[in-house]
Formats: sequence, C-alpha cells, structure tokens
Amino acid sequence: MVAKVLDSVQRLPDGKELVRWHLVDDNYQVIKPVEQFLRFKQSSGSAIGTIKTYAEKLKAFWKYLDIKVLNWQDFDLEEMAEFNHWYLTGGLLLDENFVSSNSENILVPRNESTVNLALTAVVQFYDFHVRRKTFDDKNLCVYRKPRREKQSGMFAGYRKESPVKVRLVKNKEREKFPGCLTPDQVRTLINACYQNRDKLILWLLADTGMRKGELLGLHWSDIDWNARTLKIVRRDNINQAYAKGRERELSIAGLMTNREFCKILSKYSDIDYPHDVVKNLGHDMVFVVLHKGSASYGKPLEPQNLNKLLKRLHQKTDIDITRVYPHLFRHTFATHNIRKGREKGQDQEKTAKSVQRQLGHKSIATTLDIYEHSFDEAEMLNEMERVTEGK
Repeated sequence: MVAKVLDSVQRLPDGKELVRWHLVDDNYQVIKPVEQFLRFKQSSGSAIGTIKTYAEKLKAFWKYLDIKVLNWQDFDLEEMAEFNHWYLTGGLLLDENFVSSNSENILVPRNESTVNLALTAVVQFYDFHVRRKTFDDKNLCVYRKPRREKQSGMFAGYRKESPVKVRLVKNKEREKFPGCLTPDQVRTLINACYQNRDKLILWLLADTGMRKGELLGLHWSDIDWNARTLKIVRRDNINQAYAKGRERELSIAGLMTNREFCKILSKYSDIDYPHDVVKNLGHDMVFVVLHKGSASYGKPLEPQNLNKLLKRLHQKTDIDITRVYPHLFRHTFATHNIRKGREKGQDQEKTAKSVQRQLGHKSIATTLDIYEHSFDEAEMLNEMERVTEGK
C-alpha cells in the first residue's frame, strides 16, 4: 500500500472555505485511525499547517508499517526505535535480511529535528487513540516519578507531583543559532524592493515578528487605524495562508509614526491596490498579485510567492547571510527586542513574557528555548558590566 496525503475543501454556509487533510490508501479510501486523529486536531484548534505536517509525517510512518507488514495497533517501543532509525537514515531497516527492490521505500536522509517532528506526530497519534481506548500505551510509554530538585528563577514554586510520561526515543538536536538580520541588512532588502507592496511586507515582518501565514492572511478589516493595531485572526484563507498560535493584537504605533512607511502604505492602498478587481473576486485580503497581465491579478499572494520574493531580493542585494526567508525576520524581531530589553535594564522574565505575547507562543518555554542565545548574551553582558563597575 502506498499512502497519499490529499486535501479537500468544504464550502461553509457563510461562504468561507474549510480545508481538511486526509491520508488515503491505494484505493483513495481514508485510513480511518489517522482520519480520526486529524479531525480531532482540527476540531481542537490546531493550525491547518500543523495538521498538514502531521499528515505528511504519518504518511511516512504508514509506509514504514507497510514495509514491516505491521498492524498499527501492534506497534511498540522497540518498533518506535527502529522507525526512528529508518526515517533518520533514509529508509534503512535494522533487519539485515531485509532488502528493498522498491525505490519508493527509500527516503532521503533527514536531520534530527525533522525526525523528532515525525516522532512527535506518531506519539500524539497514539496518545489520541489511548484516550479513545483503541490502543494500550503500556506497549509504547514509560512513566517515571518527577525529579524533586528545587526550581529557581521564573519557574520557582512549580513542581510536578504526578508520574511523568517519558519519551525514550528522541534524537539529540544540534544547537544552532536561528540567525537574524542586522538593521542595515533589513534596510538594504527594503530598498531593493521594486513595488510598494513588497516594501510593506518587509516592514511588517521586521517590525511585528509575524509569521508568514499571519502576514499573508491579513484582511483590511483586521487593521484598526485609530488604535494603530492589527489583529491576528485564525481563519481558513483562500490562499492557504494560515495563522498559527494565539489570536492576538499587534501594535503598529511605531510604524505609523514613520513617515516613509506611511507614504509607502498610502501609495499601495490608494494607487497600486486593485480595489474593484478584489471586490469582484469577493475577498478582503491585504497583499495581492499586482501583475495586470496575470490570470491571478487581484488574487491573494500565496506563501510560495513570498518565498520567491525574498530569494530574489537576496540574490539582488547579495547581503552576507546564507539564506533570506520569512521566518528569519521573526528571529530578527525577537533577538533585537531581547537586546533592547537588556539595554533598558528590563528584568529577563519580563522581557521573555513580552516577546512571548508578541510572537504568539503558547508557552514561555518555547520562547526561552528558541532564543536562549539572546538571553545568554544579555546575561553575559550584564555580568561584564557588574565586573567593570566593581573595579
């Protein structure tokens, strides 16, 4: 059996479209246990991009089960370890007698973070079926008593008492700084833009820390010009640009005091933006295709359009960085705000919570984990200042 990931679009009574992802078999019949899990994730509010990722990872998992001729309910911890090895190495099984003549069984070798994402998808899939009592987790999970050491810092006073589920199969990921742009590099990229629309996109990415899907999913109705805020709304957009994480309001007060930004915004909204065409297309989205000779004229920009734009700007400017991509601006925003907090003498916990709210992370642990390098740098600089003052 060769599993496939398909999407379907359901038009709702209010005219909106609901996108669903499915895993199907050779006969295009949905694989029921996966379908139940994906529907649960959608109904519980997971972002559509997250659901698509789960579907893709479970597709690889189902391929592994097919190769091993293994029923999904017979999966155990030993098989989890072998699946991890198979996915990490690009399709090699630990069974020396196994020889594959089917090239489709051979995957491209993956890095540790990608494999861990697949393991997370598999674990959550089985957690769901444990709750439905269609799988016994004693074959897959180990529970241990929590450690009793005293917590310090912002986590002081928090201590787990109940047994904790432990993931025994996980790959150690190489620590790496996600990278960020300097203010001069951001300015260089903005200046290299030909269209006002593209300049606005880069301004907003750099000054708000929005994700790609949040930016391209903006509607004019999401912007409150009087309050100088824009709202991140989770909805199913026709360009498949989806917001992830918490719905929240972002301040654009700083941008609205910038004359250059306001001038570019005015030109785009009053001159460049094809209001009549967009109205006929029946949407209210901010960033659209502006090429009049294109069949897509007036349609919302899609995520791949933004990726291609940044790639072209990188080639045009040749700034000294390996790759320019949308999420790089998010890392840039977070890193610079953490540094600003240190310069103002702001408490590290307060800075972390501020960045967490702006980025829309559900947990402050996510913020601390991703931007640990910036907090470490701030702490190091604080220590240097204390030593200098003591001399």
